[in-house]
Amino acid sequence: MTVPVPPDSPQPAEDPADVDPWAPPDPGAGAAPGRGEPTVPAPAPVLGAAPGLGAAPVLGGAPGLGAAPGERPAAPYWPPYPVPAPPPRNGLGVAAMVLGIVGTALSLAVLLFWLSWLPALLALIFGIIGLGHARRGVATNRGMALAGVILGITGLVVSVGAGVFVVARVNAVNEERRAEADAARLRAENAQRAAEERAAKERERLEAARKKIEAEREAAAADERARRLAFGQSYTYADGLKVTMAAPEPYVPSETVFEAPKDATIVQVRITVVNTGSKEVSLYGSGLPFVHDAKGGLVTSLIDGSGRMKILSGSLAPGQEATGLSAYALPNNAADPFSVEFDYGSGLQRKNVIWTGAPS
Repeated sequence: MTVPVPPDSPQPAEDPADVDPWAPPDPGAGAAPGRGEPTVPAPAPVLGAAPGLGAAPVLGGAPGLGAAPGERPAAPYWPPYPVPAPPPRNGLGVAAMVLGIVGTALSLAVLLFWLSWLPALLALIFGIIGLGHARRGVATNRGMALAGVILGITGLVVSVGAGVFVVARVNAVNEERRAEADAARLRAENAQRAAEERAAKERERLEAARKKIEAEREAAAADERARRLAFGQSYTYADGLKVTMAAPEPYVPSETVFEAPKDATIVQVRITVVNTGSKEVSLYGSGLPFVHDAKGGLVTSLIDGSGRMKILSGSLAPGQEATGLSAYALPNNAADPFSVEFDYGSGLQRKNVIWTGAPS
């Protein structure tokens, strides 16, 4: 490296690199032309020396003191200028620390953590490079670079942890919503199934009620048919009362009766009742039957005062039997067929038995 020489210093005759500062002085060097006395150049000021402090020392004696007899003054020595050191490369360390702070701050934010990974990663990279520069001596902020590395790692860890937490939480929320949706769908399905079951049970109940009504109607119709008999047949009520009407017989009234119609057929109606049940039965309201001619007209009972007429009354103990006897004058033009109706029971449970046929 070449050291610059001050402009007021004497220029050497030859390259300073070829001059040996430690060689003995040359007697002929430094003599002025035409003179026998050697001249010593004035020393140049040293770079960086303070004004007034004097000149730098010169090897071989001070100027103006002269040289020893037979000796030449020594050649002057100029120290080199100091070379300024290059500036430290601290930018990466500073950037690493700043990015590490930014990444860590973002990672701690609730809504911005997902942005922290990039500055944290850059802080880690710049910090590692800055540590390398500090290790080679070209940077002086090893602490900043190390802080950037630490903050970068912290930001990455917190960012990754927050991301994992958020993903797990989102999955948990989705699972909860899915579970709630499944539970709601299951409740809806159960409610629909329960409603369908209730509807099915209601249909079954209605169907059973309809069948019951139909069965009751059929039973009532069957019972109605069972109570429509021919002369000589019997019917038994639910409480065990059995009623039978014998075939009608001609009846000749006594002379004490009012005059009977000449154009009428007089018949005798005999009804026998037997209590086949286990409880006593009452014959109240069943004393006389109702007789209708062929045209549906009601025929009144014919009483002749002979004492032969008998009316069912009172009650029957289990196993007891009673017979009712009455006579009727049927118009000849409406005698065939005629009907005899026997009523028994109380209230809504009262039923009739009707025998239909021709007079004997």
